[in-house]
Formats: sequence, C-alpha cells, structure tokens
Amino acid sequence: MDRISGLVPSRFLTLLAHLVVVITLFWSRDSNIQACLPLTFTPEEYEKQDIQLVAALSVTLGLFAVELAGFFSGVSMFNGTQSLIWLLALCLCSWQGSKKI
Repeated sequence: MDRISGLVPSRFLTLLAHLVVVITLFWSRDSNIQACLPLTFTPEEYEKQDIQLVAALSVTLGLFAVELAGFFSGVSMFNGTQSLIWLLALCLCSWQGSKKI
C-alpha cells in the first residue's frame, strides 16, 4: 500500500512538469517552428506550422484543464490503479515522443 500511496505525489509532480513543458513550448514557439522548417522557407509555410502548433498546444492545455479538474476533485486522485496506468501511459508517450526528436 505504501507504493500506491506514493503514486499521488508522483502523478501530481509529473502532471505539473508536463504542464510547464507545454507552457515553455508556447513561449518558445518561434524557435521551435524555425527548427522544424527547412533553412529556406516561405512565410506561408511558417504560418501553416504556427497554426498547427498553436492548435495542438491549445488542445493540450484544454485537456490539462479537464485532467486537473478530475485530479483535484478527487475523482481520480486516490485511485491507485488509475494513477499507475496514467504514469505508465505518460512514460510510454514520453519515450515515443523522444524517439521522434
């Protein structure tokens, strides 16, 4: 039971760390867009990538709000199985995302 009770702080810290990363991506949007484009790009290509990135980050922030509401309301906070599955899924997604970089 001690291991499962440690999942709540782990999940909270991981959730906040992920939120900080998304906010940082919003702030450094310009350099991230330029890094994904070829050395010579048109303003239309830049605008298209900017719209895609803003849309993806906006959806991410919206889903964070839903997840934080569920977490802080207690619906999923003390469910050890759900916290373990959430942490494993987040680790898998982070690992898959790092392979693409």
